Amino acid sequence: MIIGRDHAGVGDYYGMFDAQLIFDKIPRPAEEGKRLLCEPLKIDWTFYCKKCDGPASLRTCPHDKKDRVIVSGTMLRKLLSEGGTIPDHFGRDEVLEILREYYSSLTKKVEVKLHKAATG
Repeated sequence: MIIGRDHAGVGDYYGMFDAQLIFDKIPRPAEEGKRLLCEPLKIDWTFYCKKCDGPASLRTCPHDKKDRVIVSGTMLRKLLSEGGTIPDHFGRDEVLEILREYYSSLTKKVEVKLHKAATG
C-alpha cells in the first residue's frame, strides 16, 4: 500500500507524515496469520527531476533542488482555478488540457488555500 506525504490531504490538520507514522504503531504479531495483510510503502517528497528526466523522490534522486519541479496537487488546483501558468513537467499535456477546460468552465471559481508545504 503506497502511503504518501500528506496522504489524508486535509490541509494542516494532520502532520505531513502522520499517515505513515500510524503504521509504526500497528502491532506486528509473530504469528503470520495475525499480521496486517498489506505492507506500507512510505513515500517521501516527490518531484519531477530534470536531470533524471522523470518522477523522483528524495530517496531516489541525488540531484540538487534546482533540478526539481515540486509536483503539488494543491498548487496545481490553485494555478488551474486562477488560470495560472503550469510549470513545465508539472503534468502530462493531455491531462493538463482536460483540467484547464474543466476549471475554465466553472461558473463558481474554486478557492484553493495552500497549506504550508504546498509552496515547495
